[in-house]
Amino acid sequence: MIDGISSSVIDLLEGGLVVSVQARAGSPLRSTPIIVAMSEAILESQPAGLRLNGPEDIRAVRLLTDLPIIGLHKVTSDRRNVITPSLALAAGLAEAGADIIALDATTEVLGENFSLIATVARETGLPVMADVSTLEEGRRAWETGAALVGTTLSGYTPESGSFDGGPDLDLVSRLADAGVRVVAEGRYRTLSEVSSAFDLGAFSVVVGGAISDPSAIAARFIGASPRGLTSKS
Repeated sequence: MIDGISSSVIDLLEGGLVVSVQARAGSPLRSTPIIVAMSEAILESQPAGLRLNGPEDIRAVRLLTDLPIIGLHKVTSDRRNVITPSLALAAGLAEAGADIIALDATTEVLGENFSLIATVARETGLPVMADVSTLEEGRRAWETGAALVGTTLSGYTPESGSFDGGPDLDLVSRLADAGVRVVAEGRYRTLSEVSSAFDLGAFSVVVGGAISDPSAIAARFIGASPRGLTSKS
């Protein structure tokens, strides 16, 4: 990793929960004013920081808080959304007010050349959170200059296989054991899962849909109702 780059903002995340406030394309919530309103409500709970998608949302939410913002720019590809795949997109996030730049640091996207991490950190002057899907990717991202390594993409790449519905706590544990500053992210829905991630060595945890997606939250509760169970059979 690269030492001495915005260490204070990284320190603010240690032991804390970051809330990802995003809405998929086509969602009734997909507008910047709504993202701002949700962020303002979430900020009342004093999270360690926020994770936001796109310069417009970041610029608007920046006016609300001095807490760290992890910025990303999703780009639609054939198979899945890719996270901030270029220096130009990263620079746009920095200009909008992000404190940390999230990048897609998977073999699927970067191949064997992870130099984009160091390039973005150098050119923007901001620390990079490398979103990975495997232990090998996490190690490579850390060695290439990532300040944080997120388990965000485990279960979404050919290299990591499919997920079983829950978070990849094993990857959190293995990255932490390897000396990587790991952020647990991806499918965290319960208090026990968050606690387990910290117990296994997570530096921070990101929770998204379980907090900021009313549709997903409602679907889980409805699924536990007699009518919901009947509709699944």
